[in-house]
Amino acid sequence: MKNEKTLKILIPAVVMSLFLLLASQVLAHEHHPPHHGTLVVLGEEFSHVELLLDSFTGELDAFVLDGEAENPVRISQPSLQIRVKDKKKDWTLKLKPIANGLTGETKGDTSQYQVVSLRLKGASKFEGEIISIKAKGTGFKNVWFLYPEGNEGVKKPEWVKEK
Repeated sequence: MKNEKTLKILIPAVVMSLFLLLASQVLAHEHHPPHHGTLVVLGEEFSHVELLLDSFTGELDAFVLDGEAENPVRISQPSLQIRVKDKKKDWTLKLKPIANGLTGETKGDTSQYQVVSLRLKGASKFEGEIISIKAKGTGFKNVWFLYPEGNEGVKKPEWVKEK
């Protein structure tokens, strides 16, 4: 008798706990950058750019990814320009396309862009803006972000103009 009462209480509690656990998984929409870099979202989860900085060498890689930040998206831009602002001043980085023999990507059809900048050596934080990118046939301009935070869920300062 005592065991039946315990089961009547325990079974609904376990079922409810499992339901809540599954619901939280569905509602918690997170992206995990495949290279462990910083994600910059393009549009409403349309696509992403993952930025990966090696502050020791000043090398910055940009990987164009799909809306779930899981798969590469090849683009054909001759360069990817990022306007950078740090404590000292503003400047523009021109990332060049990277070919990859393993994936078959070429400089005119790639998901990876790269630059080495002496100004990024030792950097750990900066503000940036992807000047222009066309991914999956859709163009995006002046996509603002903070490094290493990204732009998803990050509030723009009031002085950043909407473009």
